[in-house]
Amino acid sequence: MSTPEILPPLLVRLGFTLRQTNGVDFIVPPLCRVLSGQFLMGSDPQQDPYCQDDERPQTRIALHSFHVGRFPVTVAEYACFVRAGQAPPRRTFPGNVLSDWPDQLKRSDHPVVGVTWHDAVAYVSWLDTHVERRGWRLPSEAEWEKAARWNREARRATIYPWGDSFEQVRCNCRGSGVDATTSVGAFADGAAPCGAQDLAGNVSEWTSSLYHPYPYRADNGSMGAPGELTDLSSRYVCRGGSWDSYPDDVRTAYRAPCLADAPHELIGFRLAWTPE
Repeated sequence: MSTPEILPPLLVRLGFTLRQTNGVDFIVPPLCRVLSGQFLMGSDPQQDPYCQDDERPQTRIALHSFHVGRFPVTVAEYACFVRAGQAPPRRTFPGNVLSDWPDQLKRSDHPVVGVTWHDAVAYVSWLDTHVERRGWRLPSEAEWEKAARWNREARRATIYPWGDSFEQVRCNCRGSGVDATTSVGAFADGAAPCGAQDLAGNVSEWTSSLYHPYPYRADNGSMGAPGELTDLSSRYVCRGGSWDSYPDDVRTAYRAPCLADAPHELIGFRLAWTPE
């Protein structure tokens, strides 16, 4: 395959790079650095009128420095994984072409969808262990939220990546008129303070964190007491909402518990990276 077929021109302009190791193609995405320090995680009902019970209590969390993908993982990136012998995403239900892999390949600069949590973890493992060992992983729920909303200079968390008021022109969700995914980078004005984009709308994103009630436990990346598993123990937190979400569901604190083995046309994922 030629380079433009593997790496679309739009992704080149946005800073993605195509590399090859032992005859295997892979794409390295642009990253945004999130500096170490504390941030406020969760919602305050006095600030956010759409605050949900599972977003409380708001807690101050300390995290080490990390990097997060500027964009969600694209079809072009995931296609390298498939060409290397891995299974393509599954169609989520009969008749849904949005998650059909041949149809996704026609939109290679869009976020990949139809991936389960296990698929996302397998992609990260492939990229990190078999292709380029650099500390790639899924972001924890706390890391995702800090990247999405923490304004370090103002020392405050915002309701949306860009501020406290919803603005339709800054994200792809219900009301945008698109009714499908859009190319990454299409809503640059909706970027978070760290520079990451598409953290509100387009596709919901897997995190590495199991869904449990707050308060968040920073020492192990999960919620609740150690070993406290419920009937939600196989559900992982998805963040950010999608093109089919209402404005209150693309808030930076919104949490969606999703079954780890269930693919969905609204769910993709984003990479995190900590240097080894």
